[in-house]
Amino acid sequence: MYKWLDRVFPGTAKIVIVKKLVLDQFVLTPYLLTVFYAGMSIMEGSEDTFLELREKFVPTFVRSCIFWLPAQALNFSLVAPRFRVIYMGVCGLIWVNILCWTKRQSLPVATKSNATETTASVASIRNSEV
Repeated sequence: MYKWLDRVFPGTAKIVIVKKLVLDQFVLTPYLLTVFYAGMSIMEGSEDTFLELREKFVPTFVRSCIFWLPAQALNFSLVAPRFRVIYMGVCGLIWVNILCWTKRQSLPVATKSNATETTASVASIRNSEV
């Protein structure tokens, strides 16, 4: 991918770096996050393959932007092409840990039965107060 980006957008001018960042972050990342969450749900045997994706995509994408935009800006502007594998390996190791932490966070989803129970509990409390 980086060889292609360097071939299509050569140089380290600010506009070139911005083009590379946009392609890397806003074209490739949504696809990769979708594959990650859907694939993990399939491997875990989840009933709703896309539930975790729907709940965690936006927070994960925001974290990805916070981490990868500066990391890639440094990569495209300062890191020599021969050192990019090492640099990206270190960044990838850090990102995988962030991604695993995000994956392990519990879903803040209220199920329909929980919502019904909560509504019934509130109604019974109100009736007892009257």
